[in-house]
Amino acid sequence: MILEPQTASLFAREQFRMARLQVFNWGTFSGLHDIPISERGFLFVGRSGAGKSTLLDAISALLVPPQWIDFNAAAREADRSGRDRNLVTYVRGAWAEQKDGESGEIATRYLRPGTTWSALALTYQNTLGQTVVLVRVFWLRGSANGSADVKRHYLILERPFDLRELEDFGQSNFDVRKLKQSFPNAFARDEFRPYCERFSRLLGIESEMALRLLHKTQSAKNLGDLNTFLRDFMLDKPETFEVANRLVSEFDELNAAHQAVVTAREQVETLLPAREQDQHRESLLSRRNGLEELRLGVDGYRETRRIELLKQQVASLEVQAGGTEGEISRCKSTLDNHKTTLRDLERQHREAGGDRIEQWESEKSGLETQRTDRLRKRSQAEEACKKLGWSLPDSPQAFAESLGNARQEIENREQFSNENREEQFRLAGRKKDAETAFSQAVKEVQALQRQPSNVPADMLEMRRDIAAAIGISESALPFVGELIEVKADEAEWRGAIERVLHGFALSLLVDERHYSALANHINDTHLGQRLVYYRTGRPETWQVRPIGPNSLVLKLNVKEGAYSDWLQAELRQRFDYVCVDGMTSFRTADRAITREGQVKHNKIRHEKDDRRNVGDRRSWVLGFDNREKLALFQAQAQELAATISRLAREIDALASQDKDRADRAMQCQTLVSLQWQEIDVVPLLDRIAAIERQIREAREGNTALLHLSERIEQQQKRVAEAEQGLQDARVTHESVLKKIRESTQELESLLQDASRVPLTPHQITGLDERFDKQADVLSLNNLGKVATTVERALNTEITDIDHAIRDCEKIIEARFTDFKRQWPMDAGDMDTSLSSAPDFFARLVRLETDGLPAHEHRFFELLQNQSHQNLAALASYLRDERKAILERMDLVNDSLSQVPFNQSANQRTYLHIDTSDRQLADVKEFQQNIQRALSHAWSEDREFAEARFSVLRQLVEQLASQEPEHRRWRESVLDVRQHVEFIGREIDECGVEVEIYRSGAGKSGGQRQKLATTCLAAALRYQLGGNDHGVPMYAPVVLDEAFDKADNEFTALAMHIFANFGFQMIVATPLKSVMTLEPFIGGACFIDISDRRVSGVLMIEYDNDRQRLRLPEHAQEEADVEAS
Repeated sequence: MILEPQTASLFAREQFRMARLQVFNWGTFSGLHDIPISERGFLFVGRSGAGKSTLLDAISALLVPPQWIDFNAAAREADRSGRDRNLVTYVRGAWAEQKDGESGEIATRYLRPGTTWSALALTYQNTLGQTVVLVRVFWLRGSANGSADVKRHYLILERPFDLRELEDFGQSNFDVRKLKQSFPNAFARDEFRPYCERFSRLLGIESEMALRLLHKTQSAKNLGDLNTFLRDFMLDKPETFEVANRLVSEFDELNAAHQAVVTAREQVETLLPAREQDQHRESLLSRRNGLEELRLGVDGYRETRRIELLKQQVASLEVQAGGTEGEISRCKSTLDNHKTTLRDLERQHREAGGDRIEQWESEKSGLETQRTDRLRKRSQAEEACKKLGWSLPDSPQAFAESLGNARQEIENREQFSNENREEQFRLAGRKKDAETAFSQAVKEVQALQRQPSNVPADMLEMRRDIAAAIGISESALPFVGELIEVKADEAEWRGAIERVLHGFALSLLVDERHYSALANHINDTHLGQRLVYYRTGRPETWQVRPIGPNSLVLKLNVKEGAYSDWLQAELRQRFDYVCVDGMTSFRTADRAITREGQVKHNKIRHEKDDRRNVGDRRSWVLGFDNREKLALFQAQAQELAATISRLAREIDALASQDKDRADRAMQCQTLVSLQWQEIDVVPLLDRIAAIERQIREAREGNTALLHLSERIEQQQKRVAEAEQGLQDARVTHESVLKKIRESTQELESLLQDASRVPLTPHQITGLDERFDKQADVLSLNNLGKVATTVERALNTEITDIDHAIRDCEKIIEARFTDFKRQWPMDAGDMDTSLSSAPDFFARLVRLETDGLPAHEHRFFELLQNQSHQNLAALASYLRDERKAILERMDLVNDSLSQVPFNQSANQRTYLHIDTSDRQLADVKEFQQNIQRALSHAWSEDREFAEARFSVLRQLVEQLASQEPEHRRWRESVLDVRQHVEFIGREIDECGVEVEIYRSGAGKSGGQRQKLATTCLAAALRYQLGGNDHGVPMYAPVVLDEAFDKADNEFTALAMHIFANFGFQMIVATPLKSVMTLEPFIGGACFIDISDRRVSGVLMIEYDNDRQRLRLPEHAQEEADVEAS
């Protein structure tokens, strides 16, 4: 079958076709190259590497957004992604990669290495005479080679344009402002987007996808996967993404509403327990106030009850007083009667001779009183003599001698006591000295046991305090004595050497690191004792001087360590004393010491300090080991402990002796205060016995008198009993009257007490109950005790309530603290104390009455309306987009059915694209979740709403996530294009399936190219021609070596398809395909390159009658060779 190409008469009048390409300094095309392009089509012919793709890339650079552009894509296989061309290589004119002779590195070679510029111009025209020229200018300064270094400017002109008009641009140092001034009517921009929008509107390119497809068409042999091609270039990006974005953005409002609900609920849940506790607290406070009112009324209530009880008691006592007064009258009458009878009997007794007996009785009574007094004093004297170890004298003379002895002992006691106290004081002083020495010895023992140092304990304590204060160890501050010892074979010189080095040995050493801290601390601290310390300095400052063979220094060992060199130098400098055996040598030496401890410091100053024995080891401070000194102090401590015990016993014995002397002196004083006649009872006893005998003889001789005496004695008893009865009655009556007076006085005092406050009804009722519970019968005796018990019980109850109130307050404040910590903005200036409770509870009321209901209402409203609408819209768009895919594929298939895919003498086949569901698990789950979120959409049930929101939130979180996994998932579930798979079926005219094409997999290069070209034609017709199958306003289609693997028959078939759809074909092809393509074009140029770096263009004449190119002779020969 012969396919006729479309003629120019068929072109739409408004259709724009490419008319001219101009390049300046583009790749290996140096200088200006002007290529006129036929409106019927055009071929760029030449061998590989000559520069055909470079010119097509110039067209791409003018039409394709920078982020999409893919230079020289046709030269790369579909499975490679490396890009070796970019704006820098084209502007610079990269032509080779060669090894640098000096560095050995591989570097790109450029035709234009310095400051340079490039320019491109592409002219479009239609049959109406309209012209649109796209111009792009690039420039690089210096040796800059980064993509960001390439500066660019865009121009659109609606008139014919020649790049020579830009000649001044390169000479103006790329002055863009001047460039714009040179073309005032041009559309000039620095950015691609406004430039693209402008030329798309002028040329009739309706969408970005059309631009992308045009660029993709340029490398049609690298279309790759059929599914990817159809999804990217046949189908628009579904609106599901926009709906999902709207769902995500508006979900923020819903989420905020839900969060407001959650926050309001959490705030209510946080503050509600606080309010409950506050109500409980108020109840406790009310109860406490009631109890406090009772407690305050206890004293008043007690006194009120006391008044009542006093009134009752006074009334009772007044009745009792009347009875006791009658009893007194009765007792008086009885006593008078008994006394009258007694007087009659006594008169009778006297008349019968009883007056003499009465006289004797009177005398006897007086003598008996004296006897009792003398016996008491005699007993005192006997007791004193017994304690003194004496016998009570039995005669006046012996008693006088005892008194003399007693007076002498009293006088001697004073002198003895003074001597005793003086001895005790002396012994106590010795004991105190021993105790002080013992404490010091124990202190030294303890210090020596802690460390091997021989330095005294107080110096060690001072060092410990200093080290702790400046934060270093004690070992960092050694004493000199801890680093020096006298050699064992020089022990006889130990005492003398100790005298010389004693002061130096008790000095501290400090290095440079700690010097400042030590000096500052010592300066600011009162140490309480003398301290010398040495800053050891740097080693180079130490000078070692020579010494003699008998030098004290040679008798010492210095401990190895950080300070050993400094010590050696210091010892040689300051303590080079000669140890001499005799005084002759001592006198002649400059500095010397003797074994006896005499020191010669210089020719003038000599010293011998014998305050301690030169051999007293306890005062020695040198040495690395202190065991010997420790044993000395331990022995001294034991000795002092024994001395202290002995002195304590002696002092106790003296004190006991003094006490015994004091006791004897007191007994002697008792004796001295008595006289013999005060203890002599024998004469009194004799006289009493004589009177008793006379009375007895007188009574025995007079019977009547004896009888009267017995009656008188009986009557005297009756009188005594009556007198006692009267006295008792009077005492009782007086006691009653006293009680009445006291009670009346107390009652009047209580009634007149101005401070008494009337009790409240609550106090009266409450205290009546509490007092009655404490006592069955309330009396004045138990009133105070009962009141105390009641008050204690009230105090206990109030204390318990106070604890409960504090617990409530802690809970309330803890809730306030939680609220402020979680919602500081809502808490504002409110603190967490109880003083803010009204503000917190006012907020709680607002939350309960306004906040939470309002938030819930808004949440339900947004969930039911806004989010439901977006979800429903998303579900609808998912369905509609799926339907749109099927509809678009119907249009594509309609176009594919108009042109054969393959044809032979016996058969003609067509390509048909089937759409198959991929059944993706993520998509299915996504759609199910949407339905779950839409279920019960109009229910106001809180659980349903929360469940729907939870599903919705999970969906939105995944849709909004920027995690790679979630972004892949988002693309998968929202891009409906990914939900289907496209399968190409080759069918014959009867609809019988001939072959299946799944993305071209497993097919040959030619088959894949056929598939790609056929799909491209249909896609371009759809994107540029619209759904009405009209001729596209933008006609040029650029193909870069699209038919290098196809047979001539398919090439002609594909070109016929493009021409039939009204496209202007701009094709770059090797010479072998020229003959097949010639009928579908109106002109061509030959691209050649010399020296691998200089490309050129040779225009080829076209014979319209024969529809053939008039190739140069050498080009025709190459074409024939390649075709064969």
